[in-house]
Amino acid sequence: MNSGEFQTQTQRLNEVVERASSLSDENARSTALELLQAAMDMHGTVMSRIVEILSDSGDPGRASLAKLGADPLVCGLLVLYGIHPVALEERVTQALEKQRGQFRKLGGSVALVNISDQIARVKVQSENNGFHFSPQNLKTTAEQTILEAAPEVVEIVTEGVISADFVPINMIQPATKEEKTYEESTA
Repeated sequence: MNSGEFQTQTQRLNEVVERASSLSDENARSTALELLQAAMDMHGTVMSRIVEILSDSGDPGRASLAKLGADPLVCGLLVLYGIHPVALEERVTQALEKQRGQFRKLGGSVALVNISDQIARVKVQSENNGFHFSPQNLKTTAEQTILEAAPEVVEIVTEGVISADFVPINMIQPATKEEKTYEESTA
């Protein structure tokens, strides 16, 4: 399963919850939502136990847990149940560090400024005086990287990215004046 399929399944689950919530029969609605909550509680308890067992299994268990926590699909579940073994800020920092080479290929760098109230603030900088610098591609890559590592982030504020409509003053060149001669029409 890839992250797109996971998103599709998540959306389907949300649709079913909405349908259950809108049932006109109070008893049916209550039972459906209670069933869902019971399944989520059981699932959360089992996931917590898995994390506990891996954490207590020495270096191999912790290495497996780190690998699971880094997987975009598993990461989402660990975050959902509040049991991700790596703190939010650390996950974002590690993910951005892992993509440093990709950011360089796009002509810049991305660094985490801070995270507060599930809002990540990052700074985008050109590393080569603007040559081949693609701020929009850099921003998009940074956003994807952050959301894979930290799906609980609700907003990403990017500093240093100039609007696509903005033209820096140093890019404006005076027009060259060409003398043109026009032939008079003999009409």
